[in-house]
This record gives sequence, structure tokens and C-alpha cells, in this order.
Amino acid sequence: MSRALLNTGSIAPNFEGHSAAGSIKLHQWSGDSWSIVFSHPGSSFSKELNEVARRLPDIDRRGIKVIGLSRNWRDESQHWSKVLQHYNSQPGAGRNVQIIADDQGRLCDLYAMLPQRNSSGVVSDPNTVFLVDPMKVIRMVLSYPSLLSTALTQILRFVDDNAGPLQDIPTEIFGLDANGRGQIYGQENKVSDSGSVDAVTVVKNAASLVSNIGKDVSSSDASGSSNDTVTQTTDYIQHAMTVMDSLADLGKVMPFMAPAFVIIKAIIAVEQRAREVDAKCTDLVQRVTFMLSHLPALKNINVTDSTRQVVDRINDVLKKAAALIQTYRKQSAVARRLSVHNKDRFASCASSLSQCTNDLMVSLQIHQTTQLDILTRPVPSDPEDEAANQFITSHGGIDAVKGNETLIKQFATEMKLTVDDNVMEQLNTNISVVLQQNQDRLEQSLNESVSASVVEGIRGLAAQMNENAKEQTFVCVQCDKEYRDSTNGEKSCSFHRAEYDSWNKTYRCCSTQNPCQAGHHRSEHHCDYPYGNFFPFARNITNYTDTTEKWTEIEDINLETSKKLTASVARLLRWKSRGAQPELPTILIRVGELSISEPYLFKTFNTKDLEVLSKVVDITHQLVIFRIWHSEQEFAMAEWVLSSAGIISGVKITAKAATSDKPYIRFCPIDITSCKLSGDVRSLSEGGLRSYKPETPYILPEVQRVTGSLHEKAPREVRKDFKTRTTPDLPVIMKLVSDPPLVANPQFANPQSDYFTGAISVFNKHKVNSMEPISVASVNVFYRFIGEKKYQPVKSVEILDGVTLPYSIDPRQTLTLKFGAVVLRSEEDVKMDARWWNRAFVARQRPLRFKVVITDIDEEECSLVLDYVCPTFDLEKADKDDIGYFYIDDPLTWKRYGVHIANSSRNGPGAVQIGSDTLNADAMKTIVYKALKTGESEIPLSIGKENDEGKSTAWSWKAWALVDLSCRRLYAFKILIYKAHSTAQSYACMGYVNCPDYGGFYEESRPIRYATEVATFPTLPPHISSPIILDDEFDALVPDEAWPLSKTSGVGPPSQSAISDEVQQRLASIDNNLSRLAIAMEQLVEIMKTR
Repeated sequence: MSRALLNTGSIAPNFEGHSAAGSIKLHQWSGDSWSIVFSHPGSSFSKELNEVARRLPDIDRRGIKVIGLSRNWRDESQHWSKVLQHYNSQPGAGRNVQIIADDQGRLCDLYAMLPQRNSSGVVSDPNTVFLVDPMKVIRMVLSYPSLLSTALTQILRFVDDNAGPLQDIPTEIFGLDANGRGQIYGQENKVSDSGSVDAVTVVKNAASLVSNIGKDVSSSDASGSSNDTVTQTTDYIQHAMTVMDSLADLGKVMPFMAPAFVIIKAIIAVEQRAREVDAKCTDLVQRVTFMLSHLPALKNINVTDSTRQVVDRINDVLKKAAALIQTYRKQSAVARRLSVHNKDRFASCASSLSQCTNDLMVSLQIHQTTQLDILTRPVPSDPEDEAANQFITSHGGIDAVKGNETLIKQFATEMKLTVDDNVMEQLNTNISVVLQQNQDRLEQSLNESVSASVVEGIRGLAAQMNENAKEQTFVCVQCDKEYRDSTNGEKSCSFHRAEYDSWNKTYRCCSTQNPCQAGHHRSEHHCDYPYGNFFPFARNITNYTDTTEKWTEIEDINLETSKKLTASVARLLRWKSRGAQPELPTILIRVGELSISEPYLFKTFNTKDLEVLSKVVDITHQLVIFRIWHSEQEFAMAEWVLSSAGIISGVKITAKAATSDKPYIRFCPIDITSCKLSGDVRSLSEGGLRSYKPETPYILPEVQRVTGSLHEKAPREVRKDFKTRTTPDLPVIMKLVSDPPLVANPQFANPQSDYFTGAISVFNKHKVNSMEPISVASVNVFYRFIGEKKYQPVKSVEILDGVTLPYSIDPRQTLTLKFGAVVLRSEEDVKMDARWWNRAFVARQRPLRFKVVITDIDEEECSLVLDYVCPTFDLEKADKDDIGYFYIDDPLTWKRYGVHIANSSRNGPGAVQIGSDTLNADAMKTIVYKALKTGESEIPLSIGKENDEGKSTAWSWKAWALVDLSCRRLYAFKILIYKAHSTAQSYACMGYVNCPDYGGFYEESRPIRYATEVATFPTLPPHISSPIILDDEFDALVPDEAWPLSKTSGVGPPSQSAISDEVQQRLASIDNNLSRLAIAMEQLVEIMKTR
């Protein structure tokens, strides 16, 4: 038998073993009971057997079965017989406790109850106790040093907390016919005489018993002896059972009385399991018994609507009483005494019972003035309660005591009580929430019991059809396997609670491949508990627009936790997009979000379901369909709404977050015969954090800015009027070919330099027949910025388009030279790491000029100047959707740093985008909530950024929300942009923009209250712009000195005689005319040759 990995939620392995009663199989022997499997890692568990024998009455009351796995079976079986006889002399005691022989440790190893060494040689702590529920699921695992002898109280409390409050209540008590109605609706109103109790007799007995027990309790308290009281007060349980029996017969003809029977049975079950008599619980049960003892008198009167309303109120009060008793009994003795408000809760419940009893007696026309002391007497106190009050008062109050474990242990010692592990948790738990949870659990069980009775009554018309259907084959929606009803057991189906995560290749629920959940097979999808296949089924409905017709939807959000609470009602059109329609008209009700860890409702109801539910709700008045949490501060829920005729007329959905003043409530009227809207959806309440309307408009401060300036268009045109400069010995004409003359970084961008390209033509002016070609030996490029008086060589030059130097230009021919040149950036510019395409970063502030110098083989030089003005680009500006745009301009980096504030309607009404971050209405309400909570009206937003940290282009911006605490609304955003330079001017801009309307408003108007601003504009000197030289006359001068001064440097003006401009123009004209004549003569010669 292999060793299983057993954790909470796993199926307890079945096994067969030998005991004194014979062979036992765990699953078959335990049946529908809770069971405990225990052992001890040592050689004996005699202490565990002693504790089981001592607490056997508590174990038997809960129907728990116990199995001990013994490796010393003979000795421990004999020990068990002795201790059982010592503690329990009743015949048959201990039959639900069996010692299983496991001498070889085979079963202990199966349950990991023996020490094991892992791969590292470390010994693991062995398991000692397993608690298994009736579904054979392991609910609790204890490991050494925890043992059954020390943890039995904890185990019994766990069973109490998790056992159903309405177990073993047969649904046939409701006596419903095939139409879901009792005999009162169609036959004579009377109760069967067989075994019935006369109503007057029951009332008299109840009053008499209450009076006697009340006196006994009072005298016991005075005398200090409780032995007789314990015996006498047990009579109240027996009498309650007598009243319950009378209600069973009454419920068969009056179905609306059935809940009272179920609840009193649940109260009796709790009291029977109680280990000690408690005066407050006894008193409350007596009041309940007295009130219910009047109900059989209903058979003698005509039941009117007012009487029915009284009975409905009785059922509601009974639920609260049952929940209070159950909650109180679950507390440990220490927590019960130190919870000083328990008596107040009992007093409140007693008051409600008295009021209902009075109303019932008036409705029944019963006059018993001599017995009304039960309705007016005070709720009794136990002596222990008085001692607890004195202890709390002397130690600083309940808050000081319940948070101090030392004081709690001191109190327990003084009262001779045992402190268990849960006492601190119980004392600091909100008891109101626990009460509501127990009441909800009771209501759910009650609703299921009545619903089962109604359904069974209807199914009685087709019993034979159901019998035949038992062998029909179904497909389980949980595990995708086929099954038959006849073989469908409690653990037939095994599945994962969550979907398979293909990305992580695990299941989100347990991270293992083996199924982690077990239960019955189910043929239809449900939301009773999570299972993996449900989630894609639900998404097929919710993620498409053609699957549902949404009638109403609400959503509230907790502004502290961001938890959303949702609810919706819709008509189901298809089970999936483009899929099949439901066979019957169907509605879909959702509460909460689908999750494997949070409660939710995702349930469909067709016309047949609603017909049955209408009858059930009319009987039980359980209007709540589903509620996520029990807190009144935060919850989401759906409820049925009944018409005056007791028929479901609509659904009411509610959602409220703890940070909202009021809940969202919508009423959706429906016709249950067609599952269609029967009217308009009505809004009953608007929730969320709502604002008040401002009495006057908000006036915002002006924008503050210290910034440089960037020109948005070219500062001047590119010059193209430069002429060739050459010597008489090098007759050439150089002209521009490229337009513009220079292009920067056309294909690549380098943060350390700028790459320029350009093209020029070189024309050989010699005559055609001169036979004097010009040989270009080299091409050099020099540059200077406007305003400088000297050219300097570029880093490198390359000739493009495949031209190889030296290159000969024949007379009257032209050479086109395309070149590329690299200009290095300064160290400061390199630090900026700017990568500009089609623009030169070095020339961003002032124009640049190239001098292209051509040298022939005789070292004669000619040159042409090319002008470069950096082209502008469109600076960032406000977009059409912007409600604000703030910026600064930095001439050093030649960048505009700005922040856009724009409407973002795609993210919801009133949403705003600041930079790349979006604030929707919920985010704005969260800001306002924070402001109201802290009293601060300027709230820093976490959306600002530090850009390019560590670089010369580093800049930052921050944002604040300004909140009007009077109107409870966010009215403006404040933006601060800052650009710091360590060696140059720093810049900043602070601007304000109104916040669009978002969320809901109250109709009330209030005076505005501006925010108290803390963040201020930084202190900066004003920006003073430096003059920029855009052009100069350096390249237009014709100096007298010879040029070039140095042929190796390529700098300096050309060498030529000083000739006036007029003479130069005439010489150029003559030269052109001679050129044309030479060309004409050449053409004439060619013509003559052809002839």
C-alpha cells in the first residue's frame, strides 16, 4: 500500500483493519458521520484513550466515530476496556470507538503517522490525528507534538462550527402536494388527532414549566447550589420537543408553519450537544417554547393576512434566536464570560420574542394575563458573568483585557477554566458578523429543505418517469465523465477547483496534477462551489454581446482596498456566442466576481425554476438569493421581491462598499412566466462617494513659467549665392547640385557626431581644342559656425557614387561630386546623447558652413561655400483632446519637455489622462476619500516621472490633486515640470487645470473651499536669451592677400589680383561668349566632315 500525500481537502484513504468487533472498512463503517483517525508515533497512546473515554458523551452527542491505529493492539485494547468502564457504565457505550491492529505500521504509514527522513536526511514530524467529514474529505490534520489528548476540544469545536444546522430533518414534514401547497389551501383546516397535543394544554404546560424553572434557577443562584438545577432545567429541552411535535402535524396543513418546526429542532439539537447548562440559553429557549406553544391554536381560526404576517415575523425572530444560541454555544467558556455584550444580545432577542408573542396572542384572541411574567422578566445572569464583569472593571475595561493574553489566562485561572488556542481569536472577532453567518447558514439550509419538499411534491406526478431516468447516462460537467444516477455517490466525482494554467502548466487551486476536490457528479453547471470547468462555461456567456440582454448592473468599489462589489440581472439569450438558445426562457443573476477563493453567484433560473421558487419563497420568506459578505458596511446581494399575492415579481440587487455612504440598489421587475421585463428598472438608491455641487465656479491660479525659447520655423533661408573661388591657373566653375546644399544624418544618427552629405559640380573652362584637362587630385572639406573667423577641417570626408581620385575633367566637361563629411560634437553635446535624423545637432542654435576645397595635380586650389541652416521640426503642442498642456523649452538640449492633460472618455465618464497615466472616476473618488480621511486637500499623485536620470537631458514632473473638502470633490490638477542644469540655466513650469465632472452629485449645493497648497514654484532666476548670429560677411569678402596661405591646411582666402566687380563681370561675359563660339565651331567642323 503506497503512502499518500494527505492534506486538508484530500480524500481520506479507505482501508480495512481488524478490531475487537471484527473486520472494519473505514468508509463503510463511518457512513454519514464525522470520523477521527488517530495514532501516536511512540509505542502507546494510552493518554489518548483516557481522553476519548472521558469525553465520550461529547463525542457521541455529535455522532463522531473514532478509530485508533495501534501497533500494540492487545495491550491497548485491554486498556480501552478499563478506561471505558471507569468513565462510562452505560450499556453499549464506546461502540463508535474502535482500536485497529496495525502491528507492522502499514496503516500508520498510509496516513504518514510514522517518522520519515527526506532526501536530506531530516526527520519530518509525523501526523497524529485526521478529522474526516461525512463526505470522506480530510478537514483537519494534526502533526506531532499535537496529539488527540490535547486537541480533542479543538476538534469538537471544529465539528460544531462546520456541521449543518438542519441535519436529519425530513422534508416530508412540510406535507406539500404536487402543486407545492398544503391542505390549508384546498381542504378543511384541521390537524390530525393522531398523536396531536391540544393547543390549550400545550400553552398551559409551557407556561407552567417556564414558571417553575424560572423559580428553580433563581433559588439556585441564591443558594449557590446548581446540582438540582441542572436536572430540572433539562426539562426545558423535553418540553421544547413536545411543542416541536405539535408543530410537525400543524406544518403538514399549514406549510408556512414549517420553518418554525425546523428552527426549534435546530435549537434543540444545539442545546442537546451543550456540555453545561446556561441560564441565558435556558431562558431564551423557554421564551421560544412559550411563544410556539400558541401556534396550534391556528387550526381553530381563519388565517388572515395579518395573522400570516405575525407568523412571518415569528420565523424571522426564531432565526435570530437560533443563530444567537448557536454562536454563544460555540464560544469557549472563557470567551463566553468575557464577552460582556452577550447579555445585551440575549436581552434584545428576548424583547423581540416578547413582542412577537404579544402580537400572536392578540391575533389568536388569547387572554392569559396571569402568565405574562415570562414576557416581562429580565434575562438572568450566571454567577460567572458577574465575576467576569468585576474582573473586566478592575483591569481597565474589555478592550484592555481582550488584547492581553496574560490577563485572560489570569481570569481563566481564577475561574478554574481552561484556555484553548482559539480564545484570543474569539474575543477579538466581530460577533455580529459571526451571528449573521450562522443565521445565513440556517436560512440556506431551511430554504433547501423546503425547496426539496416542493420539488419532490411536483416530481410525484412523474415518479415512474424518474424511476426510468435512473439508468439514463449523463455527462458530468465537473469531470467530463459519464455516470448514472444509480451509481452516483458522495465521492464519485473528482476534479480541480480551478482551471488548468497552460502558462505555468499547473492548476491554480493546488499546483498538482491530481484532482483536489471530490463530490457527486453533476449534470448541470452550478455555482455551489468552484470547479475548473465552470469558469470557461461562464466566460462563454459573459464575454460576448450576443449571449445576454443586460437589464441592470451595479458596481461599487472600496476606495481603500480597490475591491469591487458587483451585481447584475440579465436575460440569457445563448449559452455561448452564436450557440444554442435555452430550451425555456431563462434569466441570469450575478453577484460578485468569479473566483476560486471569494464567494460569488452565477446562476440561471428558467420559468420552471421560478415557478418552484415562488412557492418556496412564499412559504419560507427567504428572500435573499445570495449575499457575498455578512457585514452591513460592505456587501453585494440579490433578493427576490414578492407581490401581494406571494408571487415573485422581480429581483432587487444591492452593492455597498465600506467607503460609501449609501448602497446602490436597483429593482428589476420580471414576469416569471416568460422571463421578460414587466416594467422599467427602478433606481432605489445611489451609492458611492458622491459630491456636492459647488455654489460658484472654481478660479485657478495663472501659469508660472521660467523657460527658454525654441524657434518653430527656420530663422532664415539657406543661402545658395556663393561663387567659385579659384586661381587663373585653375579655370573651373563650381556649382551646387544638391538642394538643400547640405543634408544632415539622412540615414544614421550618432550621438558623438553629425554626418552631412552634399553634391557639387566642377566645370573645366578650358577651350575644347585646348587639350588641357583638369585632374582633380583631392577633395577637402572645412567647416565653421556663423560668427567664427576661421574654418577647421571636418573629421573625415568620403567621395560617394563611385568616383575615384585622381579624376580628369576634359575641357568643357563637368564632374559631379557627391560627398559625405563628419563633424564631431563638443564634449557637452556628446553627454546629451542626442540622436537626430535629418537634422544636425551641432547646428541646432546657429547655422554652419562648409568650404569644399578641390586641389589639382599642380596643387592649384578652388573652393565653394555651402550653407547649412538646421531645419525645424514641429514642436509638441496641445492636442485637440487636451484640457491642459504645460511645457518648458531648453535651448541647450533643444527640446520641449511637456505634459498633456486630456479627456479620456474611453476609460469612463470624467476620466482624465495625465501624461501616460489615466485617472478614472473611481481613482478620483479614492483621492477624495483619502483627503476627507486625512484632512489634507492637496494630494500628491503617484504618476509623476523622473526622466533620463543621470543624463544632461534629465527632467521631471509631478502632479497633485486639489480637493474641495466642502463639496467633497476633486476640482483641479496641479502640474510642476522641472529641468535642472548644473552649469546652465534651470527651467520650471507650474500650471493648473480644472477637473472634468465625474461620478454623481447630490442636489445640495455648498460653498467652495480651495485646497491648502503645500507644493510651491521653485525659486529660479529669470531666463535671459543670448543673441544668436544667423549670418555674417566672412565668406563674401575679397581680401588683397594671396590665397591660399597654406596649401596643406586648405584655409585662407584665394590668391588673385584686385579687380573691380565691373571688370570681372565683363571678363566673365567675354569668356562665356568665347565658349559658345568654340562649341559652334566644333559642331560646324563635324558637319563638314560628314559631307
